[in-house]
Parts: sequence; structure tokens; C-alpha cells
Amino acid sequence: MFWGNPSSILNTIFSNLRFFIPFTKRLGYIGWLGHGNLGDEGMYVAFKKLFSGYNVLPFKHSEKIIYFENLLKQKAFNAVCLGGGTFINADAIKQFKIAQENYSPTFVFGAGAMDPALWGTVEHRPTVFSKASEWIECLNKCHYVGVRGPLSKQILEDNGFNKAEIIGDLILSLSSDAIVRKQRKKKLGINIGVAGGYMWGSEEGVLDFIVELAKIMLEKKWQITFYPVISSDINYIKKAVRRIGGFTAIFDEYRSIAKTMHSLQGCDLFIGEKLHSTALAMCAHTPSIMLEYKPKCLDFMLSMEMEKFNIRTDRLSVNMAIDLAEELYSNLEKYQNKIAQKANQYRQLQKEKADVLSKIICQK
Repeated sequence: MFWGNPSSILNTIFSNLRFFIPFTKRLGYIGWLGHGNLGDEGMYVAFKKLFSGYNVLPFKHSEKIIYFENLLKQKAFNAVCLGGGTFINADAIKQFKIAQENYSPTFVFGAGAMDPALWGTVEHRPTVFSKASEWIECLNKCHYVGVRGPLSKQILEDNGFNKAEIIGDLILSLSSDAIVRKQRKKKLGINIGVAGGYMWGSEEGVLDFIVELAKIMLEKKWQITFYPVISSDINYIKKAVRRIGGFTAIFDEYRSIAKTMHSLQGCDLFIGEKLHSTALAMCAHTPSIMLEYKPKCLDFMLSMEMEKFNIRTDRLSVNMAIDLAEELYSNLEKYQNKIAQKANQYRQLQKEKADVLSKIICQK
């Protein structure tokens, strides 16, 4: 097999041989990687931390991988995981089927299930929504299925799969050990972003809501910082900042998980639309309000027993948001303790399950 000029051949060899490093166990990870999304990259970091004894690599099964497998008489992966992200009932099934056809064991760790309550109403549904029956067939072949939250578990049970366990969002394995108590300096973090129509309500409605809410919070002497989680949301956030008019900041180190969590730790409260903006805030033990633009947001809040502080983006109310913020701010220590307890619970559970799976992989 020939792949071009000598330089190209060497690059191909070296880029693919990392999947065949001897005396290592290689674990393939299926996730939405390489797009600069802080949440997806953060879950990958968390997964590598949990499976630190393995060479964890993004899963791929190309012609070149197959060539090297045949040449070296060994498989590229000793196991493959469907990682964090809302992949179940989505078109990730194509990749997962390929994984199951070629590698064993396979397992699910922290994934969510798309909810037909939303996706059944979306115009582009056929391009993203896969038949549940196909997924159930795949899941039945898995050695283990751990899902993000109660909604995902219930969706699977409604379709006849009863072996899923709730292990929380993968990002929770990055949660802080110690609680840093809030300084009560009225620092508010906010996240909003674009969704391409895949949401409850509309982007315009969220923008109007945030502008009105932010103006009121500024009048109440709050300091506001916007936290992007992906570069494609920046222009949308800048539009909100221009309309708000008062002094607000945009956090520009959002590509760094460590810097983002450190900054979020300095916030007294957080209001987030993108799931992992709020999840990372909770990893920093910052009491948060979730703006549920997709059901996955409620799935996470239910898993944290914080669903009271979840507002759907087609049911936005500035007065409700202010009331919830005031409740959190009046009881910061109480809610920090609650968030820390749940995050620690899932962090320990994920470690336990990762250790069990590691033993299974070693036996293969």
C-alpha cells in the first residue's frame, strides 16, 4: 500500500503507529473531539484520568489502521468506549457499530440519550436521530452501560433496555477536592451560545432574556463575566454584551479547563445554557442555574438533584431567574455542600466502575 511521497509515507506511519505501541493496552474513545468544545475536550481529559493505566486514543478504524493491524498481526484497540456526550439515539451508532464489529470489549461511560420529546419535533431529525431499536441491539452487546443521568436511563428503559446505570457526567471526575467558600463579592458568571435550531424555544428568545436579566443584575451591583465554551459562541455573546450596555467581561481563556475552573471558582453564582458550562461551574462548587436549551441539561440537573434550578429556554422568566439566584445567594454554603457531595459521589462511582472495567480489559 502506498500513500504518496516519502515524507507523506513517514508521516502516515508515525501517525498510525501510536495505535500499536507495544506493551501497552490501547483504549479507543468515541467522542466529539477536535472541535474546540471545552465540554467535550474536558470529558476526554476526565476519561484519560480515570483510565490512566491505558493509552487512551480517539477511536478510528481507517484503511490505514486495518493495514497496520494486518501487517503487525495485532488489533489497534484492546477495548472501545462510547464516551461522554449525547450519543445514544444519535448517528454515532455508525461508529459504535464499527467498533463492536472489530473490537471487544466495548462499553458506554457517561453518555446521554437523545430525548424524542425534543428531537421528534426538530425539522432536521432524520439526520441526527437513529432508531432506538438499533441502539438497544448495540447496547446489549456492551460489557457495561453507564449513562449521564435519570432521563437517559428512563429513555433506554422505555425502549426495553434495563441494564443502564447512572454514573453522572464524565466532567464530574474533574471536580475540586476541597470547597472554596465564596467571598460574596456579587460575581456572576453567565454562559449562552448558539444551537442551530436544535433547542427549546429560540436563540433570539434566550438573547432577549439574558439582556434583560443582566441589566437588572447590574443595577443590583453584580459584576458579570460571560464564559464561552466554544469559539462559535463568541459573536453571539458579544451581541448580548453590546445590548446590555453596562460593563461586562468576556472570559478569554475558555480553551483551558484549569483556567476556566479557577475563574468559575471565583464566581458566587453561575447561570449557564451550554450543559458543560454549568457542569464545570458545579465542578468548582459554584451554585448554578441551568438554562435548559436541550433535555440533556435537565438530565444533568436531575442527576445533581438541582432540578429546581433548571429553567427551559422556551419558558424563560426573568423574575423566576432572579428569585432562584437570590435563593442560591442567600444559602451559598448549603448549596456548595450539596453540589460537592453529589460531585464527589459521582467521581468515586466513576473511579470504581473504571477500575472494574480495567480489570476486564486486562483479561482480554
